[in-house]
Amino acid sequence: MAAAWVRLCALVLIGVSSGAALAKDKTPSAIVVGGGLAGLTAAYELQNKGWQVTLLEAKSGMGGRSGLATSEWIGNAKAQPVLNQYLDRFKLETLPAPEFVRTPGYLIDGEYFSATDLATRQPATAEALKRYEKTLDDLARSIDDPLNPQATSTLFALDQINVSTWLDKLQLPTTARQLINQQIRTRYDEPSRLSLLYFAQQNRVYRGVSDRDLRAARLPGGSPVLAQAFVKQLKTIKTSSPVTSIVQDKDGVTVKVGSVGYQADYLVMAVPLRALAKIQMTPGLDSQHLAALKGTNYGWRDQLMLKFKKPVWESRARMSGEIFSNAGLGMLWIEPALKGGANVVINLSGDNARLLQAFGDKQMVDQVLIRLHAFYPQARGSFTGYEVKRYSTDASTGGAYLAYGPGQISKYWRLWERPVQRITFAGEHTDALYPGTLEGALRSGQRAASQVQDLLAGKSFDPAKAAPVAAAAAGAVAAKESKGGFFSNLFGGSSDKSDKADKAPAKAEPKPVDEARQEKPGFFKRLFGGADKPEVKAEPIAKAEDVAPAPAPAPQAAPAPVAPAAVVKEAAAKPAATKAAPAKHASAHKPAQTKKATAKSEPAKKAVANTQAKAG
Repeated sequence: MAAAWVRLCALVLIGVSSGAALAKDKTPSAIVVGGGLAGLTAAYELQNKGWQVTLLEAKSGMGGRSGLATSEWIGNAKAQPVLNQYLDRFKLETLPAPEFVRTPGYLIDGEYFSATDLATRQPATAEALKRYEKTLDDLARSIDDPLNPQATSTLFALDQINVSTWLDKLQLPTTARQLINQQIRTRYDEPSRLSLLYFAQQNRVYRGVSDRDLRAARLPGGSPVLAQAFVKQLKTIKTSSPVTSIVQDKDGVTVKVGSVGYQADYLVMAVPLRALAKIQMTPGLDSQHLAALKGTNYGWRDQLMLKFKKPVWESRARMSGEIFSNAGLGMLWIEPALKGGANVVINLSGDNARLLQAFGDKQMVDQVLIRLHAFYPQARGSFTGYEVKRYSTDASTGGAYLAYGPGQISKYWRLWERPVQRITFAGEHTDALYPGTLEGALRSGQRAASQVQDLLAGKSFDPAKAAPVAAAAAGAVAAKESKGGFFSNLFGGSSDKSDKADKAPAKAEPKPVDEARQEKPGFFKRLFGGADKPEVKAEPIAKAEDVAPAPAPAPQAAPAPVAPAAVVKEAAAKPAATKAAPAKHASAHKPAQTKKATAKSEPAKKAVANTQAKAG
């Protein structure tokens, strides 16, 4: 009897140890939600580490927010190491960038000017642009660490100011202000909706970066070519699969796509904030995350590509690259088409894009073509067709790219870099240094994949410690009241009049579009031909109590690794290939400034952003 009992105990122990060994050897699993370049990067990196990965994409194609241009201007390995790493790995060929695309041009009242032309033929405008660039550089230089831009009370105060208010202080001539407004709204959003601290922080990141490094080569086909290179490497992809709910528990994550459920150990969420807000999460996000979903500003942009049988503008080769117009057309990008002819890509950004919500695609293109025809009379005869992308009305994006509004850095800075239980976050909006670019999207995918592996290993992630906001706000007020200090130098004087203007209460929230349109001259006059006076009402200055971050949840240890639940296995999906044409270079986040000497205290091993390539 005793011998039988011993044998029974031995069998039980063998069974337990075998089960533990089996669980330990089980392949870890992850679900990636979002098929833009951030999600593709995260899925690729996890799969390469031996993870079983399922990628879910709501749309029918992969690649995210690609644009309409037929190529992508990219930086070299010094400027964009992560992007170039993947280009080399996937053996994607690039072409050297010609010199004439290295600096922007200008279209003033229908006449093209290079930077050299501007200096000789419109010296007052050129001098005003230089003064703006110098003042902006001084502003950027005031930020020691772009990863911690709100470190001082003075910098905190910049987050309560919008860029338009700052520009008003510079008293720029009309044409220079129009061109600067176009640069800013194209790369970010309307100046009146943009935090001055965010604008300064982004310019701080790019200080000392040369145009030669930033536009070193051209990627034919643009970012969709890179996206398809990732797609070919992944084993399990589900397109047309919008996620409706996510449930986390101690054993893993369950993701619902309609009535179909997918289970895995961890999840990478790589979708824009507006899309994330539509997904039901259990347990729910805390109040700070929910506020960020609703309140974080995105730049608005509509993009049109007009196709012509032949160029109808000046035949000079330099008439290419980024061209900023003072006549409301937005930023133009002119380039040869892939199969002959020529294309004009036009970004209608900021409030121009907001006002265009009421117009159909053809009506919008007709009006743009009418204005272009006025400058170039052969335009209509050579016109062959168009394509349109309307990020502003896309329900899954709610705009184009992250563009923090006044007070938002103080509330949400680097919030999405930290995992929430078993979920990590990726996407251009989660990268602190290079949001809105390919480099930022790729970096965020790498970070999210690394964090998933850390969670599996048992690492916990503490919430970021926010600075005492009330004290910072008080210091900011004191800084503004002091004569001859930072603000007086920054804004061009310390007169009582200027101080009073600084302390004046902010204007109310922007009025609805219909009201805004009634207050302005005719719509198309404003959009295409009118003077660009101060735009839509400035965002209100946030009060100290309004910008205090919500209490973050107590740090939670990562769950112990568990045997992954079965992941729905499928043959590698062959999603519908995105068009070879779309590349998002025409809406770059390159700051509107000349490059200066390299600034001190750059963060170690941080990539310089791709100012032409936009995130997927």
